[in-house]
Amino acid sequence: MLKKILLSICLCVLFISCGKKPLTDDYGCLVDYDQAITYADKKNQPILIFFSSLGDDEKSTQLVNNVLKDASFKEKIASHYTVLHADFSQNAFQKTVAPDNSTAEEQNLANTYTTIMQNNYQLAVLFNVSQMPAAFLCTEDGYVVNRIDDNALSSLADFENNLNQHSDELAHFNDMVAQTGKGSSSKKVEAIDTLFIATKSEYRSFLLPLIKNALELDKTNESGLCGKFILAQAEAEAMSAYSQGDVETAVQKYLTAANNDFVRAEEKQECFFTAAYLVAYSDTDDYEGIISYLKTAYELAPESSKAKAIQEAIEYFETVLEKTGQGAAE
Repeated sequence: MLKKILLSICLCVLFISCGKKPLTDDYGCLVDYDQAITYADKKNQPILIFFSSLGDDEKSTQLVNNVLKDASFKEKIASHYTVLHADFSQNAFQKTVAPDNSTAEEQNLANTYTTIMQNNYQLAVLFNVSQMPAAFLCTEDGYVVNRIDDNALSSLADFENNLNQHSDELAHFNDMVAQTGKGSSSKKVEAIDTLFIATKSEYRSFLLPLIKNALELDKTNESGLCGKFILAQAEAEAMSAYSQGDVETAVQKYLTAANNDFVRAEEKQECFFTAAYLVAYSDTDDYEGIISYLKTAYELAPESSKAKAIQEAIEYFETVLEKTGQGAAE
């Protein structure tokens, strides 16, 4: 009985402290992305993000056992970086389930871990993680510098060596980020664009706060970059919605961007083409809607480099629609 009371007290204290002290896993890594961003900002540290699924693949096992569990990991890595571990192992999933006859504190803690698991799944989508393990180096603001070589995740020595190879790149990114807050509005917009160009396209969604700031600083499009940033904002917000399974909102983000006067014809074409792509991959039979988006995309810029591919897509879905109609008639 005494043990049960003590356990309940400990769990209660842990849950209450979640908002003050970041939650960590069995290896001392943070588990919540927002808390990692806050912690990194407080400590002035770059961020390392790991995705793994211990027990599901050999490389995840190597990452956990040979890197995260290494006795030197804290001294050599975790003392210099804010480390987030998005864990999708069975052990992590078990934390999302409260025990039988659980107390309110135990249920609340399980709910907390459920939310963390859901958020980390969406984070994996945003990072384009197709297989685990994976690791990424980010600035303290969460802007992605680069992905760590997958081959460097099997030992602490290999990981440290590969991480050191990115030191100059990290310094360069930090310098670019610093420039986004200096000088006139036009200088800041120019600096944001420099960082945008330097960031790999698949990681630009994390630049959304800076993209929004650029649009706020340049409301009349003096830089000529607003169309580009409006499209980038649509892509980032659509990706966020898509990662949560909200295809309709993702599509609407692109359609809204396409109606903006600062967006050029080819950028509008990209919006409608991507809208069609999202609908097509949403397990729908609305082929007429897909074709409509594709035709609008083609008509906006029939001489663009993407026009031929769009025309081929139109022909494909028209064939699918015809066959579907024939099947229904039969």
